[in-house]
Amino acid sequence: MNLRYWIAKKYLKGRKSNKLLSGITLISILGIVVGVMTLTVVLSVMEGFENDLKNKILGVNSDIIVQNRFGYGIENAEKIEQKIKNINGVVASAPFLLADALIVSKGRNYTVMLRGIDEKKENKVTSYGKIVKKGRLKSHGIVIGSELARMLNVEIGDKVRILVPNGKITPIGILPRVRDFKISGIFDSGMYEYDTSLVYMKLDELFHFLSKKGADGIGVKIEKTNNAVKIAKSIEKILPEQFVAKDWYRMNKNLYSAMELERKTMFIILTLIILVASFNIVATLITMVREKRKEIGILRSLGFNRQDVKKIFLYNGLIVGTTGIVIGELLGLLICLIIKVAHINVLPADVYYSTELKVDISFFNFMIVGVVAFLITYLASVFPANQAAKMDIVEAIKYE
Repeated sequence: MNLRYWIAKKYLKGRKSNKLLSGITLISILGIVVGVMTLTVVLSVMEGFENDLKNKILGVNSDIIVQNRFGYGIENAEKIEQKIKNINGVVASAPFLLADALIVSKGRNYTVMLRGIDEKKENKVTSYGKIVKKGRLKSHGIVIGSELARMLNVEIGDKVRILVPNGKITPIGILPRVRDFKISGIFDSGMYEYDTSLVYMKLDELFHFLSKKGADGIGVKIEKTNNAVKIAKSIEKILPEQFVAKDWYRMNKNLYSAMELERKTMFIILTLIILVASFNIVATLITMVREKRKEIGILRSLGFNRQDVKKIFLYNGLIVGTTGIVIGELLGLLICLIIKVAHINVLPADVYYSTELKVDISFFNFMIVGVVAFLITYLASVFPANQAAKMDIVEAIKYE
């Protein structure tokens, strides 16, 4: 064992008569433990929430959406799809139609978004097949969200009335389009916003209902979600100028930018906890240097140079810091595992995108927290160690 390290460990144990130094050392370790544990748990929960949100958004929407940038329909959707499928990395595509509507049942009415889909194609570009929990989409039927079904107090087989403000011209003027549909399925995306406002309908039936010909957009599924920006640019290059390809990140840019800013802010704020805890390390080492004046003088007289003395007290600080970091990381990992297994539902559905507290255990997060905490600990140990190294040997032992 390294002699300097062995001496550092002996110094940390302290004398039995000096309980103050041992108490300060324990407080220093606990401060690091709390800071590291809190930071790892918060970062893991925030990343879990972000990934869960991403999965739920992509469960309803495709990785890339192709639309006419001027708001017109896409009448030659099949030709556009064929061009898109020739791009490397594209897996599948599916046209869709959208329309704002009002759904009415039993005296209750809510604004919804009608989404006309081709089931077979939609299953290939989104998680539609997985989120439909009851029934399936049938002719003259619709699939609504679980929360919307609860608000309307309806079940599969019940009839609802749908009104579309984009009216039809009649001899007596423009009248809204009204039609009764039977609920043939209920989906649960896990995202309150979609579960309360999205209604699926067969694509050809919505075309007929709205008297439209062209699709509003084409959803595109790609092999790797992270390549969405790159492939979206490739799609725009091969299509006429009036078409635009929007990737999932671009469509939710404000949301993800806010979450990224929040994560960075939380990292900085919680790092301050570790920084405050490091002041205890400074206090511990300064107290130790004053207590060990005689020992430092003896070590210098035995041949230890200034650098050797400096390393002894650096080791002291690093032992305290490393112990706190390891315990904090382990406790943080344990809490993350408990959250992951327990499936804690504490979030209000009407405020957050998910009711369950999600956690994503990332090696990178744990590593970056450990590295930052170690650097703070090292910097906190440098000043007291330098003071010990500068101590005059004569002053240290002349009264001994």
